[in-house]
Amino acid sequence: MEDFYVSCQINAYTREANKQATIYSDLHQKIQDEYNERGIEIMSPHYRAGRDGNTSTIPPSYLSEDYKSPVFNVNIHNTNPKENKE
Repeated sequence: MEDFYVSCQINAYTREANKQATIYSDLHQKIQDEYNERGIEIMSPHYRAGRDGNTSTIPPSYLSEDYKSPVFNVNIHNTNPKENKE
């Protein structure tokens, strides 16, 4: 993973070099579709979201009809021995 995006390398050849921009665009879309269909979020290291309580970044059309965002959990651990009564 790069700083702000996913980086993949695919080596291929085409006889239609004049269609390079369209080929790249179609290829990138197909890669995203495959990841989404498999339930894999493409996230960069700089995506600062706690997964707890946040909706998936996968487009809703790829999520199951019964998908629900996870609940948000907060766990507090008391480390002050004076306040521990047990």
